Formats: sequence, C-alpha cells, structure tokens
Amino acid sequence: MTRFYPLYVRRSDGQLKVALKSKTEDNCPLPEQLDRTPDRNGVSDYYREIGVDEVKHLDWRRKLAGMLARELAKPEMQDRSYILESLPENYRLYEHVKSKATEIDGVPQKPNKTHAGGGHDRQDAYLYGHPLGRRKRYRSPADFFPHLLWLVSDETGDPDNCACKLCSPEELQGDEKAVASTRDSKQAGGSKKEEPQQKSLGKTSVVEMVVNKKGSSQGNQQVQPKPSPTPKMANIAAKPPSSPQVQVQVPTPLPQPRSADQQVDARYGSFIYRPGEVVWFNRGGPWGLGILVRRYYADNATKTGRNYVVQPLSNPSFHPAPVVLDNERLLRPWLAWTPPDYTHAYLRGRPHDTYDTVDWDAVASFGEGDMEVDGSLLAAKAIDCTYTPFDLLNSTTVDNGVEERRWNGMFLGGEKIWVGDPVRLRIGMGNEIMVVIEIVERTARDYGSRSARHTISLVGDIYAVTTVNSLPPANNALPARLREDLHRVNQTTMHAKRTAQMFKLMKRLQRINLTDVKGRWYEVTVLLPILLDDYESRKHELTDSGTWMNGRGDCNQLSNTKAPVRHDSRLDAFRRAVPSGMQLVDGTDPPENPQVQMGMPAQFGHAPHQDQVMQDIRHTGIEDLVNLDGMDHDVIPDFAQNFGAHGPWG
Repeated sequence: MTRFYPLYVRRSDGQLKVALKSKTEDNCPLPEQLDRTPDRNGVSDYYREIGVDEVKHLDWRRKLAGMLARELAKPEMQDRSYILESLPENYRLYEHVKSKATEIDGVPQKPNKTHAGGGHDRQDAYLYGHPLGRRKRYRSPADFFPHLLWLVSDETGDPDNCACKLCSPEELQGDEKAVASTRDSKQAGGSKKEEPQQKSLGKTSVVEMVVNKKGSSQGNQQVQPKPSPTPKMANIAAKPPSSPQVQVQVPTPLPQPRSADQQVDARYGSFIYRPGEVVWFNRGGPWGLGILVRRYYADNATKTGRNYVVQPLSNPSFHPAPVVLDNERLLRPWLAWTPPDYTHAYLRGRPHDTYDTVDWDAVASFGEGDMEVDGSLLAAKAIDCTYTPFDLLNSTTVDNGVEERRWNGMFLGGEKIWVGDPVRLRIGMGNEIMVVIEIVERTARDYGSRSARHTISLVGDIYAVTTVNSLPPANNALPARLREDLHRVNQTTMHAKRTAQMFKLMKRLQRINLTDVKGRWYEVTVLLPILLDDYESRKHELTDSGTWMNGRGDCNQLSNTKAPVRHDSRLDAFRRAVPSGMQLVDGTDPPENPQVQMGMPAQFGHAPHQDQVMQDIRHTGIEDLVNLDGMDHDVIPDFAQNFGAHGPWG
C-alpha cells in the first residue's frame, strides 16, 4: 500500500454563503439541483456533496497535493506521495449525477458501466466555495490548482495575484446552462418530495488511518523550501501523526477566578509579569536575570503606574540588592530571549553541570569570568526545569490509594500559570493553544516508603488559529484577555488585508503532560510593541506573539521532553540564587515601607520614566551583567530560527 504524507492548507478564502444585491445565498448548488427525485420520464439529474472518504474526494486531494509538491517541494522530497488532509476551509466538492430511467414501459434497462460513473450516464465533480459565489466553481483539480497555489504561497492574500480563471478578470466565465437545464427538467417532472442533502462523512478518512500507523519520526516532514518566518509555503505544512478528531462544538465553561491576583491576571492590559516569575530586566544598559518578587500600582485607587520589584539572581556567595522598575519596557519575559553562553571557560566545557552540582570554588579558580553572570544563568536554567502547584482546590482518593489533587495554579519553569489561562503548546501544527480548565496531580506512595511519585497534567480545551475573511463574532468561551487582544488584532488586519483570525475549537477537555506546554500565552498587542521597535509599521502582519518566544526547556541542552522536577515551595526552586528570607508578595497594594516589608537590603534602584535608562543606585561594580547591546529588537541572533514556532512542531 502506498504511503501518503498529508499536507495541511492553513489559509482559505472559501465562503459558505455569499452576499448578493438583495439577499444572501448559499455557496453551493441550488435546492432544486439537490433534489434527487426523478422527473416524469424517470431521468435523475441532481447534485450531491461528496464525502471526504469517497474515492473521488481522495482523488482530488491526491492530485492537488502532488501538483503542490512538484511546484514547491525540495527535490529530495518530490518522490514521495502526498495528499491534502482536507480541502481548504469552506470549499466543498459536489457531484453532478445524471442517469436515465432504470426501466421503460416495464422493461428493465441495462445500466451503463463503461466509465467512472459506475451506472450513471454522467458523474462530474465541481468544487464550490469561491468568494464570487456558486456560479464560479472549479471543474477539475487542474482547474483549481492555480488558486490553491496562490492560497499557500502569496503572502499578501491579494486575489489580483491569483492566476486561476475565476480570479483573472479576462477569463471569468458564467455557468448558467447547467442550472437552467436542471431547473427546467425539475419543473417538467411535477411535484417533488423533500429529501435531506447528503452530509459529509467528516474528517476521519482512510488516509488519516494510514498516517496514524507511521513512526513519529516521519511526523514533522514538510514540503517547505526553508524554515523561515515567511517561507514560500508559509501556509502549508505536513501534518504530524494525530488521532482522528472528534467534532465537538460546545466549549467548556471557563473557571471563575478565586483570588484578587487571579482576577488581575485575567484582565487585558493589566500587569504583564507575575510574582515568582523569572524575568530579564535592564540594569542601565546591560540586562540581568531576576525573580519578580512583587508588583504594585503607584496609585492603587486609580490603578495607574505599574511597578515591579526584581531580585537579581546570582551565585550562592553574593546577592545584589533588589531593584524597582516602573516601566514595563525595562523587563522581558524569561522565554523572550535565549540565554548567552557562560563567561567562564570552565563552565562552557561542562554543559551538564547545574546550579546545584557546579563547584563554585573551582569556577572562581579557573580563568577569567563573572561569577554573578554565570550564577544567574545557571539559576534561571535550573528554575526552568521545575514546577510547583499552588492553591489546592480539593483532594480525593481514587484507585489503589492514589491521591488526586486539583490545583488553582502552578509555577511551570520561569512562569506562573492559573486555571483559566491560555497556554502555548508544542503539539499539533504550532499554532494551537489550550485554555486550562483543570490542573490535576496524582500522587502515589509505595508501600513502606515515605517518598511519593507525582504525575501532573493539564486538562482543557484546545484551539487552533484559522484565517477568515470577515470579523468573527465574539467568543465568550475564550478568556477575556485573549478575546480583547484578538479583537484589536483583527481590527488592524481587516483594515490592512481584509483578513481576520479566529480560534477554532479542536478538542474539548484534552489531557496533556507538562512537556507538551511551551509556556503561557501573551497578548500580541501588549507584548510585541515592547519586543519589536518596528511594531507599528508591521502590526498588520503580526498576529501571534508565540512566534517571538522560546519554549520551556529550550535553553537547556537536556531534552525539553524531560519531565520537570516538583518543588513543594516556589522559593525552593530558586536554590541559593536569592537571599535567604526573601518572600514573594501577592496583591497590588503599594508597600508602605518596601525595605521592611520585603525583608530586603535597604538600597533599592528605581527606573526612570519612558526611554531613560534605569541606574541602579547600588552598583555592584560589574560593568555588564548580561550585555545584550544591539538587542533592541529583542530577539537574540538565531533565536527565531532555533526556537521560534515556525514549523509544525515549533
């Protein structure tokens, strides 16, 4: 049996309905054309929708995929067999069936079986879905291929660039003869009975079942010339192995926030960073790594003036004073940048050393370098490999004495995640997110042992981003932050390109491991203006902040598929990289006496407003903590290529 590699078309201009001058019309054959009732002479003349697992549907998708591969695939990949996972969204294949009466005057007639009609005199296929309406249909895969090639390769989405005969004005053709003929024959046949239109059999096909038997090593094969942010085939990629999808249309209700901090983090345009997270922060030119220990409003009554207290990470023998930043442009999420290499040659030659195992005395004795810089890098990488659940909701005992706990949130790597948050995923095509509904931990204890084995997973609804040609209605099943950000992004792209994004529910209440999570989701319209200096000139094309972010585990040479280590307390995950007695403070109230309340040294650095550079009033004598000069575009060289979510697996 031939093995087919599936291709997934990301963009579509297909329309299920089109607006006419006085009404809206379904973009498919007319109701009288769908009526299968024979006329008074016994002649059947009707259209029916072809199911996705029928031979003709498979044949169209194989031919289209083969033409795409010949046009766009690398030479070494052109000898494979390909098939489209599905036709572009909202394009539907119909068959025109026309056959004579089965008997005349009581005498059975011999059916015609000399062609693909299989007993019918005529069985032609037509593809409906073109934005110009039902009269503009494609008659063959070769007819549709120029339009498909435009969909997957034209970055502007301008129909004027399409060479198909329906989009090219000089080749536009009408097709009224078949419609008129069908309407006349139906009218001549007298009254008709109502018959339901045949429905598509869904997405589960023979091809998908064949693909599911492949090894996982074949799952990320692509028909792409190069893995760049805007490749020639930016809208098509090989689909990795996946189980048959179940069509579920009802999203799970969002859990309600249980604390003031959770409510703050659920609001659009509120604090970007959360207590307990690892962040990059500006130290007056060079950047450092630290723990965000507190956030507060300068004026809590009006909720204005966002301030952050950051404790720098360091080696066990020296802890710099915390600093206060009053400008979010002086911070970056931990996953926004890739850490630079260690300053000590000793550490560069020992890539598997961790913060806990490194011999700090040996580091200081061998060669030049900066202990504080290397300490912060090792500490951040160690934290990236941890998780800590918090705010226990309930605990039950299930089979064999296993305890099952549900938590309201967790620290995962350098980030803090709440139930109800959207998170970025490693699985799928690279553009999926999960809205977390539950955090479930199972704890088992071996007989006679004090140690426990913990397994933790996230349960939630998985959504994929899809492109549409009109503003989608507000989806109240999505978190408020995501809804508002999506609305703002779509306002920009609709004005510039007449396209919009929507989150399509793919799977409901799926359970995933922590290794499947890249990190938490950030608003495009909030984070990218900070990360990108040229955001204003590019915002019409920026629809996903995840493209500019790492995933948890990417910074470590160990595989990011290794399960993170559990810590009972978030402070335990920081090791000795922070001062003893440091506390994380919840809430947004300004401190009356920061030094006393935080249990910190008396000196704090305050960041000036806007573009002025923060000057730490208690200099440590280190000229460059982590010198990222020239990184104003907020992407370390090779970051986007090495860690950006440009391929189907990110």
